[in-house]
Amino acid sequence: MLSHHELATLMLLGAAERWLETIDPDVLALRRYKLVEIREREPQGEMLQLTLQGRALLACLRTDTAG
Repeated sequence: MLSHHELATLMLLGAAERWLETIDPDVLALRRYKLVEIREREPQGEMLQLTLQGRALLACLRTDTAG
């Protein structure tokens, strides 16, 4: 189960790819759950992106199921 901090981080990454600290506890948790991955290393740091699972989870969260 994701914490509200991890969900917020996932939503930030879903809005646009971000340069986030890859050793941040929330990012580490999302990587452990295979929801985000490192795209590439740049001089500025590592770019994170959502995995297919991460995008699917965000799509489920955005779906309005309150008929």
